Amino acid sequence: MVPIFSSSGDVEYLLSLRAVRERCFKVQEAAVKSKLNHFDIDESKLQDMTQFIISFIKRDYDDPSQIPAYGRWRHFDVGGRPRLQTMINSWSSMGTDAIEQTRRVLDLMVVAVLLDIDPGQHNWSFREKISNRVYKRREGIAVAILEMFNSGLFSINPNQPHRVDAEALSNLTMDKLLTGFQTESMNGLDQRIELLKHLAKTLQDRPDYFGGELGHVPRPGNMMDYLLSHPTTIKTRKGPLIHLETLWPVVYEIGELWTVSQEKTRGGTLGLGDVWPCPSLGDNQFVPFHKLSQWLVYSLIEPMEKLMGAIIEGTEQLTPLPDYSNGGLLIDTGFITLKKTDYERGITNYRKNSLLPGQPKIEMIPTFEMSDPVVIEWRALTIAYLDLVAERVRSTMKLSKKTLSLTQLIEGGITSAGKELAEISRPNTQQPPILIKNERGVIY
Repeated sequence: MVPIFSSSGDVEYLLSLRAVRERCFKVQEAAVKSKLNHFDIDESKLQDMTQFIISFIKRDYDDPSQIPAYGRWRHFDVGGRPRLQTMINSWSSMGTDAIEQTRRVLDLMVVAVLLDIDPGQHNWSFREKISNRVYKRREGIAVAILEMFNSGLFSINPNQPHRVDAEALSNLTMDKLLTGFQTESMNGLDQRIELLKHLAKTLQDRPDYFGGELGHVPRPGNMMDYLLSHPTTIKTRKGPLIHLETLWPVVYEIGELWTVSQEKTRGGTLGLGDVWPCPSLGDNQFVPFHKLSQWLVYSLIEPMEKLMGAIIEGTEQLTPLPDYSNGGLLIDTGFITLKKTDYERGITNYRKNSLLPGQPKIEMIPTFEMSDPVVIEWRALTIAYLDLVAERVRSTMKLSKKTLSLTQLIEGGITSAGKELAEISRPNTQQPPILIKNERGVIY
């Protein structure tokens, strides 16, 4: 649908990070008043969910302040192998300076986020060449992408393999990616390769963000040069102080609007991206999530901080992400429950979807399209209530936001709890309690 807004200010607001938290809390307010159309809330279980997350933090970390940041970097460390740091160390030993190291890791992170796909096939796995170990799911995808990056698949220059550039992305084929993932087919990969080709065009169309002028090769990592030269960036003794508002429009260009570039798309709202109407809110319905863009920001901040000593000002605007493990936590703890009619409708959708080629046929799970109001409410409740849970966790553990940041809390407690509950609740597939139908234009 094409939104109608009273002013350009409405559009600017919905494109902002501030709107994500504010609008999701509007849905939370409706939940408290029992005015949601699709979920019932059991507020008495909020403290149970808080204690559950605390138990994971205490189990896995002696010192919560040492919890690593939430981001794609973690997936590269699967199996206890610091793959990225080892690679960075090798560059450093060859005399590569810090800013070029940062450009390279940003190149890798952008591709890794845009290809951050749940392979779908329960038996898909990737065998790492150097260790001969087998990895699955998002961690396996990450290790596969790293091997492709090291092989120079994303660079047009064989003498500079550790690079992602526009020309190489434009020439990328499905066969090359499938070979890289050691498989003959993968659900949703066709959409992801189109997303990479969109990235190639964006790199060329926005030389101000990604280079391209004065003979520079357009690449995602050149955003570091843009950020360093931006008039709002301040040089400090530790490193550059970069405002999140400066990074946000750069990230937004990379992928989110691709999903809504066609009028018949189901990936969001035209001109706004990951923004959806929530009928429970009445006339002023739109709720933004900007999940892909936020996932990119989380993943890009870490290399900037580690390699450049950068200080990113304004990260408190970032929210918990409405992904499967986080959203599943609210349902698997019994905190939110699908209304009976929606559950039955979701099971009917599941049965229809299971008849399609390549779709799972075990453990019946309510299934909905991304645009379904059930999914909109679920995602909004995930962001708002995990925000509230984060405050309760800190209060109970007597920790400040500086000692236990949101990014650490997500990494060390929320996501881990969601994943393990899914494994316990649905041991055959570890699927989330609600499935979002795999369809064109939806990047989830």
